[in-house]
Amino acid sequence: MTLLPPTYDISKSYEENFNAGPVYAGPIPPMPVARKTWSFLGFELSSPIGVPAGPLLNAAYVELYARLGWDVPVYKTVRSVARASHPAPNCLFIATDPLTEADAHAVRRIAPAPLSVDGLTITNSFGMPSMAPADWQADVRRASDALHPGQLLVVSIVGTPGADGRSLEDDFAHTAALARAAGARVIEANFSCPNVASAEGELFRDARTSASIVRKIKDRIGDIPLIVKIGALPEDRLAAVIEACLPFIDGVAAINTVPLSIVDDGGNQALPGAGRLKSGVCGAAIAGVATEMTARLLTIRDRLKATFAVVSVGGVMSEDDVDNRLAIGADLVMSATAAMWDPLLASRWKDRHR
Repeated sequence: MTLLPPTYDISKSYEENFNAGPVYAGPIPPMPVARKTWSFLGFELSSPIGVPAGPLLNAAYVELYARLGWDVPVYKTVRSVARASHPAPNCLFIATDPLTEADAHAVRRIAPAPLSVDGLTITNSFGMPSMAPADWQADVRRASDALHPGQLLVVSIVGTPGADGRSLEDDFAHTAALARAAGARVIEANFSCPNVASAEGELFRDARTSASIVRKIKDRIGDIPLIVKIGALPEDRLAAVIEACLPFIDGVAAINTVPLSIVDDGGNQALPGAGRLKSGVCGAAIAGVATEMTARLLTIRDRLKATFAVVSVGGVMSEDDVDNRLAIGADLVMSATAAMWDPLLASRWKDRHR
């Protein structure tokens, strides 16, 4: 499919995109009547397709994607304190050579824009910006009000080390409580972001700390379902994290991105600013890593005789990709990069299965 302009204008800053809202002038397809419903964490959905934390900056983005048939939008990760985004540029194209886990932290060069969604791979670097809590709480309520029957808003949260004197674990719990107060029906704890230099970026590698955080979160949110968002791990380390967190979580979403060092044609750091040589890569190139992680999670779930939901994220670029992830056993499938450049993907999948 020919590459069209994205709903997030990558030539502009995060703040400009946030204030202007999504860029979209295409059709709004009619909401199809679902032939079946999909059960997820006790909610009945019109489809198992969503947008993970990242592209949906605020209620305006959530409303557009809900109208376009993305039935599980995830509100972009929020904090207990306001934080600005990294400066522009925040998204750059790189080559779509398939990545493996062994490539993590390797060096890749930027590339020209691809001609089609099939060849679409980007690096993104925002640093998990956030509005102040009172502002995002009000906006989460607006986003919830914009949903249609059969849709579910997930709110992504992250802890901020030292925020108002709280420990990282306590701030995760505090932020989750703020999300619950805003009406969140499902909360996702973001344990994986290669675009921050502080401790919250790679928590998923630490089973003990991850378990401590989710225990504290559940103490504050009670029966609100809790998902953890993680990156790629070998099966033994992944199993250790899942077993440690299992008493407190209802689902696992994987993967976020694959971290690489991104340079320009001259071999220099491509994204400006300290700490930004490494950034997360998403899109077609990470499909293999993401699919393998989904399979590992399902294997571990079976071995533990557990019931946590598996949300497959990463490299989902087409209707076939959605079908393939569902076929191996994923409970939900989410697309970020393709959703930005191909916002009608969810509608086409529904037409296929109507």
